[in-house]
Amino acid sequence: MKITDVTFSDHFKRQFREKGFTTAQVREAIESPYKITDVRRYPGQKRYCGGGVAIVMRDNVAVTIYLDGVVTPLRDDQKSDPYALNSRRLNS
Repeated sequence: MKITDVTFSDHFKRQFREKGFTTAQVREAIESPYKITDVRRYPGQKRYCGGGVAIVMRDNVAVTIYLDGVVTPLRDDQKSDPYALNSRRLNS
């Protein structure tokens, strides 16, 4: 996939700015990901990882971006989610 084929959601744009990611990181994750995985919580979404970031995509829309491989505490909305409860966050 090419970065020019992707539409970026408002949420993605906000996260990109607030977290200080670079265009080079986004390009690497989209165009040369080292892995692509399914997002179990949201069927139809895929996670593209590369350049130190993970980008969640649905079709050709970038939904959100975050640091790849960083284990964070569960958010309130995840505390009753079976996927989150069984994640490596609690089992590592």
